[in-house]
This record gives sequence, structure tokens and C-alpha cells, in this order.
Amino acid sequence: MTREFDIEKLNNIQKAILNVLQYFDFFNHPLYEEEVHRYLSLKTAQEEVMINLEELNKSEFIIGRDGLWGLKNKAIDIRLNNLKRNSRLLRISKRMGWLISNFPFVKGVYLSGSLSKLGANNDDDDIDYFIITKNNRAWSARLFLTVFKKIFLLNNKRYFCTNFFIDENHLELNKKNIYTAVESASLMILHNKGLLGEFYEKNTFIQDYFPNFIPEKACTFNSSTFSIWRLYDPLSLYGTRNEVTDNFIGNWIEKKAQDIFKKKFYKNFRGKNSDSEISEHTSGFWPDSIQNRVIDNYSEKKLV
Repeated sequence: MTREFDIEKLNNIQKAILNVLQYFDFFNHPLYEEEVHRYLSLKTAQEEVMINLEELNKSEFIIGRDGLWGLKNKAIDIRLNNLKRNSRLLRISKRMGWLISNFPFVKGVYLSGSLSKLGANNDDDDIDYFIITKNNRAWSARLFLTVFKKIFLLNNKRYFCTNFFIDENHLELNKKNIYTAVESASLMILHNKGLLGEFYEKNTFIQDYFPNFIPEKACTFNSSTFSIWRLYDPLSLYGTRNEVTDNFIGNWIEKKAQDIFKKKFYKNFRGKNSDSEISEHTSGFWPDSIQNRVIDNYSEKKLV
């Protein structure tokens, strides 16, 4: 009896489970039961997922150990060995997220990348942030944060990788695929839960991929957080800060910031491994993107 024949005998839920584990196996990242359920392509109860995980384990299609499910023992060892590292990086990300949330024009801060999935495997992994800004200020917010990183962090992006900015009035993603769906569904809230709910309302394709995923609800967010930047912003003391930054001066800064970063991207990061989300309202650069490789690998190994 061939393995291919065995696969054909699996039910749809079991095939969908294998698809999920195959996707994350690219990253050597096994999943807990609730994570498998979240990323499953079929609408089903979590209890049903557990039953089918156990059946797949008995048939030796997958490996189950210490609450984790995957395709390789080595990958399970990696995640278990890095539990403390991920906990430590999460604590750091919360402090950095608070700092980022106090910068001009920043309205929402969310953890993305490997750490958002608790999959940071070494001390060199960056902490990635997904940032929602005030309307028409995605590039300005990037400029302020980049200047801060270069001056005060000596351009070290290890704990301060602000690689994606999108403004609050243009939250719909241009790229809608399995990779962007996973990255969006795994965002962790650092600042402004309600605004993330608005993001999910504008990107319903995520639930097309993952019908078991329950997004945050959109709601009005009234922050009482005191911004450290008001201490260095005398205009705010006279109530004129918004008037200045929202009109000619603010728009001029936004345009200059956009020109600076676009020029840098086209000069330094154009190549087959680079990726971007660039528009008037979106600023995303990934010089060493693996998005296409992940999608190609998933398409090649997907069962259903």
C-alpha cells in the first residue's frame, strides 16, 4: 500500500490539517491544537480537529508530543527549546510597543513576524511591528521612527523592526494570499485593540482562508496614554499642533518622507528576494522577503 493511496483515504479535515502543518513546517514551526484550528481552511469545531490530529498521529502522518503537532521531531524540539526565549522577547516587544505608540501619528501597534507566532528561534531574530497610523501619515510615522532608531539605537533593528505602516483610512491590503492571511491572523495587540478590529473588517479575505479565525471587534478607542513627545512639542501646548501638521506643513513632510524612502528602496532593495507594499497610504519594505518561496512551497505540497 503506497503512501499516496493512504493520503487519498484521508478525510477532508485530515487533509486540511496536513496542509496547515505543511505550511508551518517551512519555518520548522509545529503548532498547538488551537493554532491548527485557527489556520484550518475548513469550518469545524476544535474538538473535531483534536480527534483528527490523534488519528493522523496514530497513522504516522504527523507527530504529536508535549501538546505540539508537526511533521518532524526536530521542529518540535526547536519550539520547545525556545519557549523561554519567546517569553523574554515578548516582554521586550511590549516595552518597545509602548514606546512606538507614543510617536507622532501612530495610532495602533501590533506584533508581527515570527514572534507573533511564538516562533523566534534564535537571539538574532528581529522583532517586527505592524503599525497603523493617522490618515495620510504612514510615511511621516516611518520617518520619525527611523530617525529615532538611527540616532538612539545606533540603527540596530533587532528589537525595533518597524517594517510595515498603513494608515487608518486605507486598511485594506493589496496582496491577498495565504501568506498575508497567516501574517494578519497572527498579529498580536500591543496598542489599540479596536483599530485592529477595523483592519479585520476591511480584510475579510482572512476569514475566507481561515473560517475558524475569530477577529477582534472594531470599536472606538479613546487613549488616555500620555505621549512623551508632547514634552518636546511646544505647539501642542497652544492647541495648534494638529492644525499645523494636518495642513500644508504636515502634507509636505509626508511627501518628502515618501520620496526619501521610495528612493532608498528602489536604489538598495530591488531584487528577486525583495518585496514591498507601497502606495500613498502604505509603506512596507522587506529586503529579504520569503513570501514567494513560502507560497510556492505551499502550492506544491498542498493536498486540497
